[in-house]
Amino acid sequence: MKNVRYIAYRDDENNGYNDSDFYFMILDTLDNKIIKHVHSSTRCGGFVDFKHDYLDLTKDERRFEIEAKAVEVAKTQVLDRISNYDVEVGDIVKVTNPRVRSFKEETFKVESTRDFKKYGRVISTTLFGENVHSDQIKTGETNVTVLRHNDKKLESAAFRLSVGLSLR
Repeated sequence: MKNVRYIAYRDDENNGYNDSDFYFMILDTLDNKIIKHVHSSTRCGGFVDFKHDYLDLTKDERRFEIEAKAVEVAKTQVLDRISNYDVEVGDIVKVTNPRVRSFKEETFKVESTRDFKKYGRVISTTLFGENVHSDQIKTGETNVTVLRHNDKKLESAAFRLSVGLSLR
């Protein structure tokens, strides 16, 4: 399998209201990227072949091994696809708002959050954490930039990317 550049690891469909699009998920082992190749559809019929030679593991037990590798590849592509405003517990953030009075440019791990609600709608979110000097930090979600998302979110987004769901 070392000389194989393209490996199809998933054969699936996007099932729409009146139609379906059928696709292969293909791992490009040379460029370390994931390709979604839509090969046929109930909209217009017919089959569009992938123009390169590829190893088809869609019905093989090894496809789970390749899918795990695709998730690893997706992790390198996923950080620019996750919103910066979706801060959760476990994220590493940096205070970047220049108008903040304290903890400017401090980096910390979010340990807890608290939502301020008015009439059931979230108005603002406060983040709580601790920096490397053991200072307790409390700041608003809009004052920070996410440097690294938590592993659970990263794994989830990478898996979704590897199976072909659009994150944008």
